[in-house]
Amino acid sequence: MKIPSLAGFFLRLFSEFSAPLYVIHRLIICCFILCQHWFCSAQNQVASSVWRIGLTQEVQKFNPFTRARIQVDRNKNLFAVNLGLSVQKASQQIFASTFAIDYAHLWEIHRVSLGPVMDISIDSYVFGTRFLYLHSSVGYRLAFGEQWQFFQEATIGPTMESFSYLNQKNQQFTWNFHIKLGLQYALR
Repeated sequence: MKIPSLAGFFLRLFSEFSAPLYVIHRLIICCFILCQHWFCSAQNQVASSVWRIGLTQEVQKFNPFTRARIQVDRNKNLFAVNLGLSVQKASQQIFASTFAIDYAHLWEIHRVSLGPVMDISIDSYVFGTRFLYLHSSVGYRLAFGEQWQFFQEATIGPTMESFSYLNQKNQQFTWNFHIKLGLQYALR
């Protein structure tokens, strides 16, 4: 039985977590397809883009992060790139860094927007050895305002932690939550 190439890649990469990751992989693909404007709407839409810049504060199971973000809104589809740092702890050698990409599809009712969001991020810490965390999560985003926009986001999903100890690579799988509060400004 032949496995499709992308699913096979994830199954080989994370063989000990293959069943949950395979299900999550399928869920993300289905959500991405169902949230596209071309799936449910007329074909003659006018594409308008709005760029936003902002800051977010994220709380998660492992560490809080402050992130700078840039987002593009196009036909209710929002794509954002986030770069952030965490506060330095006593035993931590350098600031923890993070990089994230998220996608949301929001519906607006009287300046209030609500919809699903998908997020993929990677965090890096140094506590004597380097720890890497790969997160993927799904949840919701609630946003208020137009020019200045405040938003709240909550997601949950799997996290893979990897680190080397005594010349041996270790990996483990766990569930993680992400709660974000953010403020962003529309560049027009």
